[in-house]
Amino acid sequence: MTRLFVTCCAADATAYKVEIRGAAAPAAATWVSVTGTWHPKGALGSDQAWPPVLDAESLKQVKEPQDPYEKR
Repeated sequence: MTRLFVTCCAADATAYKVEIRGAAAPAAATWVSVTGTWHPKGALGSDQAWPPVLDAESLKQVKEPQDPYEKR
């Protein structure tokens, strides 16, 4: 799962990734809600820790929010 964080424009977007294990992914790109246990993939502080892993207990498709962009 990847989420893009944009501070000014698309040119400075940063991708935040999480590997999700134990749940069947939807067939197409969509919005989902996932619950589970969070842990690093490898030793903290090492390159092997990336991306972090979420062992999914449940994954369900949800509707896209009316305004999918968070404003801070």
